[in-house]
Amino acid sequence: MIVLLNSVLGRSPGRRGVLAALVAALPGAGLLVAAREWTTLRILVQDEQGRPVPRASVIVRQLKGKKKKLKRKSPALELKTSNEGSTPVPPLPRGPILIQVISKGFRTHGAEVALTEPEQTETIILKPPSDQISVHRE
Repeated sequence: MIVLLNSVLGRSPGRRGVLAALVAALPGAGLLVAAREWTTLRILVQDEQGRPVPRASVIVRQLKGKKKKLKRKSPALELKTSNEGSTPVPPLPRGPILIQVISKGFRTHGAEVALTEPEQTETIILKPPSDQISVHRE
């Protein structure tokens, strides 16, 4: 069928042609291909004792480029955690992302995470702020 389609169109079968023919020929095949390339992410934010951190600001940014020179790919998603300390993230393309969590009474947390699975849960542990060091002692 694919060869027939390509011979009618006057093209040699390539990856895009084969994929397009499969998507056109099989109902639901497009959903399977799309589902394979996206990740549904859930972020849990907890303190060091394992208690949820409510109303924490969560910023998620997609990254692109090689490992040593990652650049921001798209605008950031800005989310808030629920009272249970979790936040669902809209589906994201697989690859590296940057997660930043900010909450009053805790240190700011930043981590690079690789999205590799169809469904993923990332648990972020926030630490209390450290004492400030000053050369000016009274």
